[in-house]
Amino acid sequence: MDNKPIEELGESFIKSRLLKFDFDTHSELSYDKDGTDLIITQKVDNTTLSYIKIQSKARKLNKSTSVRIPKSYVNENFVLFIYIIDHEKKEYLYCFFEDDYTIFKEKENEYVLNISYSTFAKKLSNHTFDKSKADRLKALFEKFKKKSFTTLIIDGVFLKESILETNKFYSEYWKRKLKKPKLHEIVKSIIIKYNRFEQNQNDIACYLYISNHNDLVNVLDIDNKQNSFLVNNKISVKIFVSYSNELVCFQIMDDINRFKKSNNLILVANDIAYERFLKDLENEDKEILIMRLKINERPNEMFVNYKWGDISYPIGLSMGLEPFEL
Repeated sequence: MDNKPIEELGESFIKSRLLKFDFDTHSELSYDKDGTDLIITQKVDNTTLSYIKIQSKARKLNKSTSVRIPKSYVNENFVLFIYIIDHEKKEYLYCFFEDDYTIFKEKENEYVLNISYSTFAKKLSNHTFDKSKADRLKALFEKFKKKSFTTLIIDGVFLKESILETNKFYSEYWKRKLKKPKLHEIVKSIIIKYNRFEQNQNDIACYLYISNHNDLVNVLDIDNKQNSFLVNNKISVKIFVSYSNELVCFQIMDDINRFKKSNNLILVANDIAYERFLKDLENEDKEILIMRLKINERPNEMFVNYKWGDISYPIGLSMGLEPFEL
């Protein structure tokens, strides 16, 4: 049986109802990521759009049917719409937000909603798409305005020095040999401990800049197969490693200028070369967190007014130390 006509009918109906409440919808997507059939967007500023992913499910209901949704799809930025047309050609539209899956049957990797003709109207009545649900969609956009992407930028020169100092300090203190740290473990620990928008479901990009004159790989395990992973089973993290013959600090400053609109930058660097640049940025962007090395106060470290975290903590965890040992 060809389901395409009913799916197209359902998608058209969903778009018309969203348009009624002044949402901008886009369906000609060049990809299908995490169940996305449509996206609705809202302009944040001249260069930025906020969006919500929509999955469209359409069912022709005579006796019973079901809808299956992978658990991995469900998050704050994903809204499920179910369009139903019965044998009398009456149309119904329901929507489900992240916290609405209690009426679904939960299986190991998916949620399943069983729908029967005799009970669906009562069972799904609280999820009818109407003005209150449209207002909830609009409230999501307002919530996203207060959040933003997290971008993690790492100066490879500083990271190498931090690894050496952390290893020296704690191996002498605890009288034992420590493991070679892994890049993806350090990044994961930074995000878990220092990402202020921990519940944000947006992807997190991490950029590590390595000078070709700096043998960081001798002290850090960089496994490209581990450079894409999930945090808390929800937040997607991708690590991008760049090698350069130039001074990495200038590339990093360019990155900060490029990403500062995200309002949530974590910078792993502590060199005086950044000081003037960051001080000039303070009036424009107050949401930068600096990762410095607390166990080693250096004469050439920068002094800025941004909040900071201790990079030796995530490094130490990756070296095999327990939290209480740091």
